[in-house]
Amino acid sequence: MRQFFVNQSKRLLPALITLAILAASIFAVSLMDEQEKKRALRLDFSFNSITTQSEQTKRVLESLQHPVHAYALFTPGREDQSLIGLLNRLSALSPNFTYTVTSLVENPMLVNTLSSSLQDEQVTADSLVLMCEQTGRNRVLNTYDYLAQSFDQTQQAFVLSGISYEKSIVEALLYVTLDTVPSIKILTGHGEIGETDSSYMESFLKGHHFQISRVNLLEKPDLSPQDLLMILSPQKDLLDSELRILTDFTRQGGAVLISTDYNDPDSLPNFDALYRQMGFARLPGIVVAEGADLNAYIENPLFLTPYMGMTEPTAALIGAGQTRLRLPGARALQITSTGSDAKVDPLLLSGVAYIKDVQSASQSIAKEEGDEEGQFNLALLSDYASPDGTRSRSMMIGNSAILLDSWLHQVTYGGQFLLHMVNHLSVNEPINLDIAPKQLVREQLQITNPALPNLVIIALPLLVIVLAIPVLLRRRHR
Repeated sequence: MRQFFVNQSKRLLPALITLAILAASIFAVSLMDEQEKKRALRLDFSFNSITTQSEQTKRVLESLQHPVHAYALFTPGREDQSLIGLLNRLSALSPNFTYTVTSLVENPMLVNTLSSSLQDEQVTADSLVLMCEQTGRNRVLNTYDYLAQSFDQTQQAFVLSGISYEKSIVEALLYVTLDTVPSIKILTGHGEIGETDSSYMESFLKGHHFQISRVNLLEKPDLSPQDLLMILSPQKDLLDSELRILTDFTRQGGAVLISTDYNDPDSLPNFDALYRQMGFARLPGIVVAEGADLNAYIENPLFLTPYMGMTEPTAALIGAGQTRLRLPGARALQITSTGSDAKVDPLLLSGVAYIKDVQSASQSIAKEEGDEEGQFNLALLSDYASPDGTRSRSMMIGNSAILLDSWLHQVTYGGQFLLHMVNHLSVNEPINLDIAPKQLVREQLQITNPALPNLVIIALPLLVIVLAIPVLLRRRHR
């Protein structure tokens, strides 16, 4: 009997060894898979290193102040593996960042939870939603947020130049976790440009991580000197009480960005009094380009192409050659004396032009005797001091379209101009990381001299034939 068990043990030994090896292999694979997911150990061999992180990204993730959870929403079967791979690597860098891959098809109730939390943010079937409960801020990213663009001079339009998964996601992480972020308040209650017309501008600025809301001075205004106030072409004047609120706001260091159009009311006494404190004054009429300067105005004397003045916020634009702007109908501005040490600089200047009365311009834009002519200010930048020494910044531009119109942003540097202005005026530091976009498409192999490769392609099979002939001859004579 004992011999029987010994024989059976010998027979089962190979099977037991095999099972042990299999168990050890499964355990090792599971352990390595868990460590790979936890520490993102998989190497990135993609042609553009799409999931490889920069040092800035690593520093941001390692110092993340609050927990953030991301919902990666995809249409089933259309999952973006590059994005998922990057999210996996980011989660391995910080315990404060977690993510869930799901879809609205599999989890239809999720959209109700997200929409109620995100307020006006739009959640689509393919988007990335980042949420931070501690700050109450959220950010929704979609495909367009991952595409980097650059202006093509030959096409006179913006073209795709790279993929910016890393930059977009990391900047969004900063936005939802920082204690304070750049904030913009848009004034309402005086017939200003409404939400419908300003929707593109607001979406553009939100995409660059500005927190945007509206403020009515008669409804317990939530206005802080840390905010940038936008006054977009008001049609009705301020009340005296509202003027006092805005005067106090600027005296405490609050910054203001103002737009005014040629067809706005010429007389708004309280608004104009506020503007004079900043060193600005509005001139009535519409600016018309002189015939001698038409080459800069694409054959339309009302469609101005301004010249950009050298100032702190425009220096980078001028250095990069990003000065092409279009102002379809503009009001001229004037620098006034404020009685303080205000420093007012021209941002945008017309070419040789004249000012036409708006009523007369509806009949004819031809120059008439008495029309003021010269080179006019179309945008001004002011840095001025309050009586207690607190300094404030303001900007006024005589055309709203360059700030609001999506087409002008696509065919000119209007978006860059707006972004540089709000970054300059904002008290809080802008959220803008210097992370280079990844290569968009794989570059094709360029063969400058095809003769040598063609020769090699022809020579290789011939060489095989030459080497094979002696072998075949030897075998034949055996």
